[in-house]
Amino acid sequence: MSRNRVKRVWLLSAVFTSLVAFHTESLRAGCGCEACTSGSAYQTVERTVYQRTMIPQLRTVNVTQCVPEVRQRTVTVCRSVPETRQVTENYTVFVNEQRSRTVQYTFHRAVWEEVEQQYTVNVAHHEQRTGVRRVCRPVQVQETRTVCRDQGCWEVVTCGGCGGYGRHGRCRGCGGCGAQRVWRPNIVTEQVPVTVWKNEVVDQPYEYTVTVCKPETRARRVKVCRYVPETQTREQVYYVCVPQHRTRTRNVTTYRTHAEQKQVQYTVLVPRTVQKQVQVMVCQMVPKTIICQVPVRCGSTCCR
Repeated sequence: MSRNRVKRVWLLSAVFTSLVAFHTESLRAGCGCEACTSGSAYQTVERTVYQRTMIPQLRTVNVTQCVPEVRQRTVTVCRSVPETRQVTENYTVFVNEQRSRTVQYTFHRAVWEEVEQQYTVNVAHHEQRTGVRRVCRPVQVQETRTVCRDQGCWEVVTCGGCGGYGRHGRCRGCGGCGAQRVWRPNIVTEQVPVTVWKNEVVDQPYEYTVTVCKPETRARRVKVCRYVPETQTREQVYYVCVPQHRTRTRNVTTYRTHAEQKQVQYTVLVPRTVQKQVQVMVCQMVPKTIICQVPVRCGSTCCR
């Protein structure tokens, strides 16, 4: 369906809806009398209204599709054609040639001879030496020491009416008779001579034996190797690369480009217009019966 036709259908449906609404309002108003305007009584009636409904339909339309089509064309193809021919060419090779020559060389010959050689050795000798060493020995020494002596005595002291008991308990001296013995100390300091042993360090001479190495020169006969240069001759073989010119024949293959015409097929897509069934949605007015309440009108001709 085209766009203009859809617009036309929508416009007609809007006009129809407006007319139905206008008719309904006129029925409600009636002729304008008291019976029509009061609306005291209503009756049930059936009304037919139209509503818009979208309905699917099949339409035939023209569609452009690309259809493959096989075609032929002539193209130029180049291919390489091999051609073989014989070619004669000159070339040079190097050959080893053996030769000989007389050369002089110098070598060193070993000569052994005896010579007198002096050397030094260390000879051990024993010697007596005198030394002094310090020794420690005990010695008696008279010294004076200060000592303390207690020269006190015992005294009898009366308890003084304690009843046989002193301040710390029962009297130990009198046995309960009222008297006890007490030591009266008397510390006296005096000088007393004593004999003590002390260590005394003294120097004491002594003799000891030591071993001393003294150098001594001696002579001996040894063999010495001496190299003497000598010149001699010999035959030496050597090789020399000598160029030689030669001729050879070989096959040479060359490739020639050959152009030829060839038919090839190719496929192209050609647009074609075909008809096709498509489904579209169409708006239609469908009648529908409804039940509604309307006021009862008077019997005048305008309200019928």
